[in-house]
Amino acid sequence: MKQQLSVEIVQAAPLPGAVNDNVRRVIELVHGSSAEVVLLPELFLTGYTLTNVAELALPRADARLAAIADACRAAGRGTVFGYIEGDGERVFNSMLVVDEHGRQVASVRKTHLFGGEAEAFSAGDQLQPVEIGGLRAGIVNCFELEFPEVSRTLALRGAEVILAGSANMHPYYEDHLLACRARAFENALPLAYSNRCGAESGFDFCGGSRAVAADGSVLAQLADSGEDSVVVELECVDRSAHPSMQIGQRRPELYAQ
Repeated sequence: MKQQLSVEIVQAAPLPGAVNDNVRRVIELVHGSSAEVVLLPELFLTGYTLTNVAELALPRADARLAAIADACRAAGRGTVFGYIEGDGERVFNSMLVVDEHGRQVASVRKTHLFGGEAEAFSAGDQLQPVEIGGLRAGIVNCFELEFPEVSRTLALRGAEVILAGSANMHPYYEDHLLACRARAFENALPLAYSNRCGAESGFDFCGGSRAVAADGSVLAQLADSGEDSVVVELECVDRSAHPSMQIGQRRPELYAQ
């Protein structure tokens, strides 16, 4: 059984509203990486905006998404990146998962929307792991990291790693450092977190992209500003050997409200 997943965690600032340029950058990253999966921030194809979102929305059949899928197929590696997904009259803050065969495995719609996002986007209503790089990954989008229930549900449904894209901004740097470590530790799952940098829409994004081991220790961390990337090996662990065995000792009959 596969036990590792190599991920290139990319910390970058997309060009606001320049979908074609950002698509080209994803394609370049896919072709240039040495990892099995290239992980990019939330809303990377569009930039972080809460206005005119319908004009920037892409349906899953869009030719530009197909071009990224073609690049993944040619390179033999997958990618996970944020974009505005259009589905009829609704738009979603989504993470698209394209596997190493060039298949759009899933468009994972953000279920917990932060601040003004709730006025700009519809909320997703599913939490299911997806297959990429030979493992089952729980895809988590920014604010969702702050809800233990999201990652725990993905873990209980079979996730072996957590891949998180984010557009976290100051003054919330410490919030996501804590959340990344806690979500990894409490679920005994390694976690990769790609946060954007730069400034847009009145926000100053705080970088700090990182990888966290299943015991909650930080394996690698990028600076709180500036573009950079790091390739990490995420190591799956035997949950029965986890120090606190939290998954196995849950008592859900006590938790329901």
